[in-house]
Amino acid sequence: MLRTVFRNFLALACLAAAATGAGAQDLQIQPTPFTAWLDFHALTRLGVASKGLPIWIESVQRVTSVPGKTIFRIRFRHVGGLDEQLQLRIFFRDLPNAQPNVTGWTETGLQPLVAGPFGSGLGLDTSETLLVPAAELDYLDVELPGDGRNLRGAFLSSLRRQTVWHSFDFAAPAPLADPFGVPAPVAVSETDKYLFGRVRATIDAEPLKLDPVSTPDGGSASYEFNLATAPLLASLTFEVLGANPVAPIQTYVNGQPIGALNVDFPDLADPAYRGSTRPLQKGMDFRYEGWLRGKMIIPGSALRGGVNTFVLQIGDSSGPAVVRAVEIELKYPSNVFDYETHP
Repeated sequence: MLRTVFRNFLALACLAAAATGAGAQDLQIQPTPFTAWLDFHALTRLGVASKGLPIWIESVQRVTSVPGKTIFRIRFRHVGGLDEQLQLRIFFRDLPNAQPNVTGWTETGLQPLVAGPFGSGLGLDTSETLLVPAAELDYLDVELPGDGRNLRGAFLSSLRRQTVWHSFDFAAPAPLADPFGVPAPVAVSETDKYLFGRVRATIDAEPLKLDPVSTPDGGSASYEFNLATAPLLASLTFEVLGANPVAPIQTYVNGQPIGALNVDFPDLADPAYRGSTRPLQKGMDFRYEGWLRGKMIIPGSALRGGVNTFVLQIGDSSGPAVVRAVEIELKYPSNVFDYETHP
């Protein structure tokens, strides 16, 4: 049975009409009084920003008194417990010898926070997140070598604590729940682990760049791993930087196509979605400026005892990407595994 559902969505041009009740359908704008997006490129032109900021941010300014460095200073105004803890996410192009550092200061010269440098010189747009103990600070400095042009902006959000129950036998959840659903970085293990018939092992922890233009392999990466026996089912997981939502990375196992790498993309409100367009191009290309998790499920019949080869292939339209923290999971029979036989 075919079910048809019709919804009339408002375009952005109709927001004003909706706000006054003149629209055909209400569109509720989500208030964010405890969240701020700081555009450092605009700040470079203006010098000091003090308007349009949340009440707990007093000002943001570019500091030019240090030769060879650029510093963006975020000064806090303590209002109750609104800024006791902050999430800071900085967006930047990860260029060699231009990686940002973050330091937190008091007016008396104490430095309770030192973090960075961030990035690995991969040459791609990325983002990094850290927790900021703002109750202990009067201002925050985002500092980087050079003119600071590779620093795009910062996302700041005031945090509150929520109790979470978790299993005694398994790892605790990440200390920060990102508002857009961005996963925490993977903690790669050097030890193979077994649980209920599942074997988990790290294949490669280091970053590997896929670039269809500048690399001689045409944007592909190959991993080899040896299995004593073929599993019933397997999965490969990655962290991916610069993923393209509409041009996914293709995967091959032992020469056979398996499909597109499944990347869990966050909320589309996330500032990490970066668009680009060219003359005569229809539509807009998007890349994600940050590390996301990708997974590929592999049928056991595609693997074999002995050496197996897994290949990632990026298309020309995808642009460069980086993968790291490659892990494999192998499912074997165990005392908790059950199955049915059908005629």
